Amino acid sequence: MENIEVLKKVLIAIVHQVEVFMSDEMKIEIEFDGEYRSVDKVELKKYTTTIGIGGSLNLLFYATYNELLLDTMTRRLAYGEIKEDEFVELRDSAAGEIANMIMGQSLSHFPNQGRGVSITPPVTIEDAKSIVKTNGAGIISAVLSTPYGNIELNVIGSAKGEWNA
Repeated sequence: MENIEVLKKVLIAIVHQVEVFMSDEMKIEIEFDGEYRSVDKVELKKYTTTIGIGGSLNLLFYATYNELLLDTMTRRLAYGEIKEDEFVELRDSAAGEIANMIMGQSLSHFPNQGRGVSITPPVTIEDAKSIVKTNGAGIISAVLSTPYGNIELNVIGSAKGEWNA
């Protein structure tokens, strides 16, 4: 399987889980245009969460959010009232937890049903600018729209071992 095909298969699994999560758990309307784009550079939004995908794959997953969308998701994920002085910390935690849940649900839909794949804990960063393709790695991207802004999903890296044979 070609590298970009592996990246696309991983991203297809993730996009599906994002659609299910946003609709069922967040009660947020979401629309995907069906386009999986191979890109050389990704411009990041205000908030970005990344998870490493290792083992039989060597990839990075990035979810990058508009601020209003992540704020809305944080409030819907939280139970009860959120004090404003606690909101920033809760938002960072929510972004990581959301990405972790989506990735966990996606694994069984990865190539080889995710066997031999491990994931790192999520890390959320604020105000990063961009990611550029380097060293022959591929980047595949999908953009999903909501009434609160967009979420862009990206899978970056190169498949190794049996995946790019």
